[in-house]
Amino acid sequence: MIDLTTNGFYASDEVKLTYYETPCPAKPKGIVQIVHGMAEHAQRYHELMNFLFHNHYLAVTHDQRGHGQTGKDAGNLGFFSSGNGWERVVSDVKEISGALKEAYPELPLFITGHSMGSVVTRTTIIDYSELYEGAIIIGTTVGINNLMRKTASIIARREIRKNGETTPSKLLSKLSFGSYNKKFKPNRTEYDWISLSKSNVDAYLSDDLCGFTCSAGFYRDLFYGLDYTTKTSNLKKIPSEFPLLFLAGRDDPVSGMGKEVMQLTQQLRKLGVANVESILYPLMRHEILNEDKRELVYKDILRFLNTHSLSK
Repeated sequence: MIDLTTNGFYASDEVKLTYYETPCPAKPKGIVQIVHGMAEHAQRYHELMNFLFHNHYLAVTHDQRGHGQTGKDAGNLGFFSSGNGWERVVSDVKEISGALKEAYPELPLFITGHSMGSVVTRTTIIDYSELYEGAIIIGTTVGINNLMRKTASIIARREIRKNGETTPSKLLSKLSFGSYNKKFKPNRTEYDWISLSKSNVDAYLSDDLCGFTCSAGFYRDLFYGLDYTTKTSNLKKIPSEFPLLFLAGRDDPVSGMGKEVMQLTQQLRKLGVANVESILYPLMRHEILNEDKRELVYKDILRFLNTHSLSK
């Protein structure tokens, strides 16, 4: 695989984010900005970035606050920021996008996010869709329903009052993810739900920057983001012709075995967002980019990018 360049990107509040990018390919077709998920890190997308580079796309990603090298350097794994941490991580994505558009004004910019990163991406296109030619939403969720989100937010606030916003919350972790593995009994590990690929699950388990317990403050911010991205008034901000591709495993418990993806895409179509496509992959769980048959997902991503980069 190609080597990634590692740099530091200073956000507007002077926090340093660790940032990775491929070389700019010969005859580039566009740029793909990748937003990683919860309790993982950006370098897990190296293979996808390699694939994009060899298909003439510059690929970039960063370790979000509280994650990867960014979180390790700051000593705050599992915590975004005081105040509204969700707005802060969305602003980070927007600021990186702005820098990319300034550096490569002639290239179309696409954004893709996985899991928690997909919710960050959905927030970003609600607020800043003008920056992008399209978005790919992978392994997303709507957070079950409005009542569950409100209940979880109350619990998060109570945990913060009791233990502080940076303290890891085993209770909220259990409430959020505790039921996922039950769908795949008998279980080999506690993370069978992330992937049908045993090698991928084992790699996740052996990675010190994966699988950590996030803080009550993190969950407060995540529940805010889930609520923000499901409100009809916010979804109406997405332009009617904005290209969206939703991808998920048919056996992904995070997306309700794909039901939440279909719910969201149907909601968007009813609101007049016409350029929406969704694909559910059989025999794939949450991390479809790391399943053994991931080349199927890669091909669909490339098809979407090529279709909409040509329209630039």
